[in-house]
Amino acid sequence: MAAPSERRHESQTDTRRVANGRPVCAGHATFADAGPQLVEMGYEPLPIRPGEKRPAPSRWSRVEIGADQVKDWARTFAAHGVGLRTGRLVAIDIDERDPDLAHRVQALAEERLGATMLRVGQWPKRLMLYRTDAPFAKMKVGCVEVLGRGQQFVAFGRHPGTGRVYYYPDGDTPLDVPLSDLPVVTEAMVGAFLADVAAVLGVEKQTRPRTGLVAATLMSPVRGASGLVSDGRDAWLSAIAFHAVHDALDRDNALDPDALSDAVWTRFVETTDLERPRKSGGRQYGYWDASRKVADKLRLRRDGRLPPRSSEHLLETSYDPPTLSVDEGRARLTQRLEAFVSRVAAWHVASNDEPVPLLGIRATVGLGKSRAAREALLTLQHDLKAEALPHRIMVFTPSHALSEEVAQNWAATGADVAVLRGYERTDPVTGAPMCRDIEMVRAAVSARSSVQETACAGREGAICVHYHNCAKQQNKREVGAAGIVVAPYDALYSGFGFDHDDIALLLVDEAVWPRATDMKAQFELTALMDLPLAGLGSVGGLRSGAGATADLQALRVRLAEALLRNGRGPVRRDNLTDAGLTIDDCLWAARTERARRQAVHLEPGLAPSDRNKQFGVVGLNAQCDQLAEVWEAVAKFLASGETTSGRLRIAEMGGKLSIELRAPKTLHAGLRGKPVLHLDATLRPELARSIFPGLEVERIDVAAPHMHVRHIIGQFGKSMICPGPGLSQEEHARRGNRLRECVDYVRWQALRHRDGRVLVVTYKAIEQSFAGIRNVDVAHFNAIAGLDRYRDVRALIVIGRPLPSSEDLEAQAGALWGTSIEGRYEKTQAAVWMRSGARGRVPVIQHSDEDAERLRAAICDNELIQAIGRGRGVNRSSEAPLDVHVLADVALPLIYDDLVPWELVRPDAIQRMLMAGVAVSSPADASRIHPNLFANENEAKLAFKRAAFKGQTPMSNSYREMTLKSAAYRRPGRGHGWQTAYWEREHCADIRGRLVSSLGPLEDFLELEC
Repeated sequence: MAAPSERRHESQTDTRRVANGRPVCAGHATFADAGPQLVEMGYEPLPIRPGEKRPAPSRWSRVEIGADQVKDWARTFAAHGVGLRTGRLVAIDIDERDPDLAHRVQALAEERLGATMLRVGQWPKRLMLYRTDAPFAKMKVGCVEVLGRGQQFVAFGRHPGTGRVYYYPDGDTPLDVPLSDLPVVTEAMVGAFLADVAAVLGVEKQTRPRTGLVAATLMSPVRGASGLVSDGRDAWLSAIAFHAVHDALDRDNALDPDALSDAVWTRFVETTDLERPRKSGGRQYGYWDASRKVADKLRLRRDGRLPPRSSEHLLETSYDPPTLSVDEGRARLTQRLEAFVSRVAAWHVASNDEPVPLLGIRATVGLGKSRAAREALLTLQHDLKAEALPHRIMVFTPSHALSEEVAQNWAATGADVAVLRGYERTDPVTGAPMCRDIEMVRAAVSARSSVQETACAGREGAICVHYHNCAKQQNKREVGAAGIVVAPYDALYSGFGFDHDDIALLLVDEAVWPRATDMKAQFELTALMDLPLAGLGSVGGLRSGAGATADLQALRVRLAEALLRNGRGPVRRDNLTDAGLTIDDCLWAARTERARRQAVHLEPGLAPSDRNKQFGVVGLNAQCDQLAEVWEAVAKFLASGETTSGRLRIAEMGGKLSIELRAPKTLHAGLRGKPVLHLDATLRPELARSIFPGLEVERIDVAAPHMHVRHIIGQFGKSMICPGPGLSQEEHARRGNRLRECVDYVRWQALRHRDGRVLVVTYKAIEQSFAGIRNVDVAHFNAIAGLDRYRDVRALIVIGRPLPSSEDLEAQAGALWGTSIEGRYEKTQAAVWMRSGARGRVPVIQHSDEDAERLRAAICDNELIQAIGRGRGVNRSSEAPLDVHVLADVALPLIYDDLVPWELVRPDAIQRMLMAGVAVSSPADASRIHPNLFANENEAKLAFKRAAFKGQTPMSNSYREMTLKSAAYRRPGRGHGWQTAYWEREHCADIRGRLVSSLGPLEDFLELEC
């Protein structure tokens, strides 16, 4: 273990790095920009006087802060800063100047209350945000004040002491995180937290000197000429006591307070200058000080809160490093497929008497699972066809575009293949629409009628005027005759309408769960009470039409009022039962809603007036069906006994509350009970089994020794780099600065790999920012799965990650599994495997609910794995390696080579000069050569200083993994010394010509590394 002074020196170094590496802020959000947004997020914003901490309005602590008040303030105090009033919002203000102490208090808060949003004004002071359902008054212990009812703090503005903007080191701000997503605390929980603070910091009374745990993490003591500790002596004494107790524990010695006090006092006397008294009260240090320190440590030991010597605890990885080689993986894949097709063949021979074979294979991207599956399934098809058994193979892909690509791969084997194209698609050859009467098709779907009989060719002989030249009808004939049918996932639920059942197997390529749920119904709550009630006669022979109408209207009103009381989020049982709603009431209401349906007479060739009339009936019937489904879902929820619903939620629609019913889709009847082969590099069993119950899953993970993975630790969420509507000029500039940094990072990597291609995968909103960079291809999330065109890229850079809002994630998870989701997003750390065999840690965002986290990982992590998989890392060699850069707060199941803070790789002035052709060591010359980078010499000097270019060039023949050429040059005249130019590939003569063009004639030019 390092000596205390050594550890403190390391701590100071880390502290400076955090301070200097904070997120770049071009400015702060003004009240006009942020106030209305913050009200919508559930906060109570206040205008703050510029450059101060005081709110501008009078009586701000008592005024009701709503949308109208904020709108008025936004006009009056448009350019003011933004404060947030506390009450339901709780702020823990850590007013501590010692960085280690401030961090420790933060860790305690996270431990007691949960990780949350962090705001910094004058580092290392910091403020943490929580919420409460029962507001309480402020509380304070030492440097920690809990802001409660009737207080406020500055959320956006400039700190009066530093003149710098308040910032959020973790990226998220109150503009990103609604109040409802903050961790919930109670007064008791906060009190317990402050008790911990008092025990740890030794400030149960404000005048009590600091003791306790903090001794292990305070800054280095100051030593005089004699080497004795002259300043920071109390901290030094506490550190000695801390280590003394650990020494005794390591040696299994008895924790004797007297013996420990003797040892601590002896060490303190030997190492500390005790000639001058303590600054507080003039009292000399004494033996009792050592006894008190020891007592603190022993108390913590008894309470189980004495930290280990290292403050870091070992995180466990959630995955095992892959050990299979590519050849071993492919052999296992082939073996598994052969065994599976044998089971399928036997199942068909046995006339489906055995359990249906269902297999999912999760195999590393690039292993060749699709190709291997084609070979195995073509053999299966041949054998089944020879036995006159069902032999048609249905292939399902994520999209129509991918269906065309997959079909080409099947056709290349000589297979008879056709692509099922939807009614609303266009013919890939002619570009003509597949269907020329799409309105009738949509009406048929809404009416839950046969599209073929309703829109195309009716039973009574009526046909669509386009029928004989219809591209869709031709496509249906091709599909009906093909042995291999490729279709998008939607066909799993709509079916195919074959004349006879000859399906041998369903091949599902890539994850299908994103298309597995549906919005069954959505109604605005206040409008629910006013929806039409016509069409009722007697219902079940028990109630008259008028009576049924009145009863149904009364039930609708009770339901709407109950849901309005419920507010946003999952529907709660108590709101329904408090309204007097029963299971029988809801089931009766569902039957009654359906009794309102009217007869529909849709057929091909209807006159326009008849079409419009029938379309109106279809719309009314669809509304009846949706209302009935809501009632049935409410009845089912009441019968379940659950306190909150997973599939019924209240959301905002057009600024008003609405009821949403989401539920899983069901496989088409014609596809149920068929053998299934599900191939997916990111297959998650729980998600796949929600669609294919009983699916057996085989994992084949293959090592990629020639894929170098670098994880960049920083903030790359949408709120950091993506433009958006309504942003202030400063916020727009801040995001623009970070985006430009990311673009420069890509440009630098493209320059490093100028002989190869670089793929960037990022948000769609900023995709065009990277377009036009030489040898760089760009794609966006959720549009790359299965694509093979990037298999030879030299580098692959992922910037950001898809992350749904907490509300959307919980709605999707609830719909998929039918369970209520409790919890929220949390920032934490996760362990990853390093190439060295060690474990590293990266910051991540995860959801605290197990089901929601499972879905988040599928949405976020899986998409990044798919993106990285486009580079086919397992197929690389030492001659053709792949460099992967991950700029996102995720922990992927990969083998990592580097974990690097963004501050250390963010492009600097030197890199920008190199990317512009040539870098020079003179700021004056740089400003003349690169006027687009530096407005003047002073600006160049500042940029050089930020790049650590302090009189000594950090470059030689390489810089940040770039091999460089160089030359020394000197301009004529007095005062011009030798300078150095650096560049990447150009000839020396070209560089000399550029220098002369910008600087004038050179007196000397000496080639160094050319």
